[in-house]
Parts: sequence; structure tokens; C-alpha cells
Amino acid sequence: MDIWIVQVGEPISFADGGSRPFRAEMLTNRLIERGHTVTIWTSTFDHLRKAFRFCNQQEIVVSSQLRYIFLAGKSHYRKSLSWANRKHNRQLAIAFEKMASRKQPPDLILCIIPPLPLAAAVSKYAHRRNIPLIADVHDTWPTSFVKNLSPILQRIGHFLLRHEWQRAKQILHHAAGIVTTSKYDSRWAFKQADRRRHLWDAVFPLAYEDPPQTAFASDETRMECLQSIGAVGKKAIVTCVGRVGSAFDFKVVTQLADYYYRNSSSDIHFVLAGEKPVYRFWEKPYKIPPNLKVTGWLDQQGLNAILAVTDIGLLPYRAIHSAAIRNKPLDFLSHGIPLVSSLSGELAQLIEGCQLGFTCQGGDVAAFRRALDELVGNTELRNSMRANGLALFKDKFSAQKVYGRFADYLENFYSKCPTKISKA
Repeated sequence: MDIWIVQVGEPISFADGGSRPFRAEMLTNRLIERGHTVTIWTSTFDHLRKAFRFCNQQEIVVSSQLRYIFLAGKSHYRKSLSWANRKHNRQLAIAFEKMASRKQPPDLILCIIPPLPLAAAVSKYAHRRNIPLIADVHDTWPTSFVKNLSPILQRIGHFLLRHEWQRAKQILHHAAGIVTTSKYDSRWAFKQADRRRHLWDAVFPLAYEDPPQTAFASDETRMECLQSIGAVGKKAIVTCVGRVGSAFDFKVVTQLADYYYRNSSSDIHFVLAGEKPVYRFWEKPYKIPPNLKVTGWLDQQGLNAILAVTDIGLLPYRAIHSAAIRNKPLDFLSHGIPLVSSLSGELAQLIEGCQLGFTCQGGDVAAFRRALDELVGNTELRNSMRANGLALFKDKFSAQKVYGRFADYLENFYSKCPTKISKA
């Protein structure tokens, strides 16, 4: 089977400075192991780091079974919710239309959405050539954006983003199969597609490769890691992971760190394994307390080292509902780290049902403190939650299992789907 995978929001491990493989690459690895040929369509622009990988469009042949096509989106953007980002996505759609018309059509296309302009171009291409398209929904955009606004702003958002809803409906209506990362996203997708679930719809959660059993070659390298984050001899290390975005409540982190520093609890050390937030010109930067270390961007080896010494994983988001479990919670679960989170939805249910940690109300610093106090003061409880987290990860979020099933699904789909494929 010759398959195209279209995604622009995930890192590319060989192009992005040692980033770990994400969903598209891990699925690709399983498909290649089974003898299939994969072309990954992505962007010259790294969405996470907001930096260009290449100046111009590139096609890189990795092996006889794998190639990458980096589409040229020439507009640089700093924020995902911006006109520059919308312009960039339109440029990617145009670049895909031009490049795809010169390629031998594949047997099957898997398109990760959003962004919707590119997905619409892919859907149009597949529909014209009668190529089956699987839509892999990672975010319920634009619904995910407007649902947390006030009623007045929701009406304005619906008007301004009406073309995005039209795209979503059209893409999902024409998709031969719909894949989502959670059952909650499935409900949204079927509503947009105006149909019920059928045989070729499925849920495959985000998943991780199993982390290394030992992150340190010796006690000396472990000590070097602790020294790098200023945590030598600390009672507990509390870690946040990733770039700070608009939903991430960095103020909660600084307030927690400042509270423990000022109340003779400086042996509780906080780490932001990522970059500082980007401030607008009218915003006042938060003061970083001495017991809060901001590492800057880390490659996967560096992140694994931080997670190996972390005692508690902190997920301090604003009062938002996250239906599906995203990447940051999985960073912690893959290492069995107890969670203190403000995310509702599926993660909150798992935290309670599997005893993985505590869920707090977004912005409630006192609730976060109570949860941290209970975990810091109870090593036995942390160890129990660590065992629960590792067991859940291996059962539900291991890449070997999840993407093995995903590859099975694609093979079965291609062998049994009644769609006739034209190579004209």
C-alpha cells in the first residue's frame, strides 16, 4: 500500500533537533515495518517552535519506503490564533495543490486536522481522484476556540469563523473514515459530517513510545541533571512540560513557587521544561522565584532526564475542558508521575478513576497547594499513584499497542473499502 500522511502540527524528529517521534511518525514506523510505502506531507515551518526548518520547499527521500515533502508556507507567525497563521495555512493549501498534481496518486490518504485549509485541499484532491481519505481529528477547531468565550463573543466568533465550520463539515462529510483521539471528539466529528458512526470510524488515542528504563548512565549524570535545574537535595521536584500558550496559566506556577519559597519550603523545587511565555508589549512579565527553573527548549533526551527526577507533574491550565488527553499529560504518565491538573474531560476522569493524582479548579492556587502538600508529604501515596500511572500507560497509551492497532485499521480499510481508486 502506498499511503500519504498529511500533518503540519507535529515535530519531525530528524529536522527538529532531536524531538521525539509524534503520532504521524510513530504510525509511519509501524507501516514501514509491514512493508508499506509512506509519504509524509508537512510544512517548512515548525509549528511548535515557530521557526522555519527550511527556506524553500523540500522533498527528502529517507529510504525506498519513506519520503518527506516539506510544503512552503512562507508566512512566519508567532501565535496559532492570528491572521499570519491563517495566511500561512492558505499558503500550505496552495502549495499542496500544486505539488500533489505532479505526483503519482497514492492508494490511501490520512490527513490530520486541523489546519482546515490544507485539509480542504487534500479532501478536494482525494475526491476528484476517487482516493479514500481518512480524516484524523486532533482538535475540534473552530468549536474548541469559541466554546470558552462569552455568549456575545461566541456569536462574533461564529460569524468570523463561519468559513472554517463550512470547511470542517465538507471535509468530514466526504471522508471515507473518521479517526479521532477521543470518543468526545468523535461526537463532534459525526455532527459536522451529518451522519452516524459507521464501520470505518475509530478512536486511537495519542500514544508514546515506552520511555527508557534508565535515563542516567551513572549517579554522576543524575547529579548533573539535578545541578542543571538547581534541585540538588530538594525534597520534591514539581515539573511542567512544554511551551507556555494562552491556555497555560503560568501565573499559577509562579504563585505556587513563590508561596513555597516564602514559607520555608524552598526544598520544593519547580521546573518548567520548556520556554518562557511570549509577552505582548503591554503585558508585565511574571517574576521568576528562585525555586523555579525555566530550562528553555529541550530535546527528548533532555526531557527524559528531567522527567526521571520529577516527583509530581503539574498541569495548570485555565478553566477549560479538554475532551481528549493531549501530549503533555502523556509525558508524565509515560514515566508514572503523579498528576496535579486543572484539565477536565477524559483526563480528569482517569485521574479520579485510576487514582493518578488530583484535579483542581483552574486558577485556584489554594487547591493546587493542598494537592501538592498531600503528595509531597506522602511518599507512599506518590509511589502508589506512580504504579497506577505506569500500568495505565502500558495498557492504553503505549505506541506499540495503539499504532499497531492503527496500522491494522488502515490495512483492513484498504483491503475491504468498496471505493475504487483511480490512478489517472
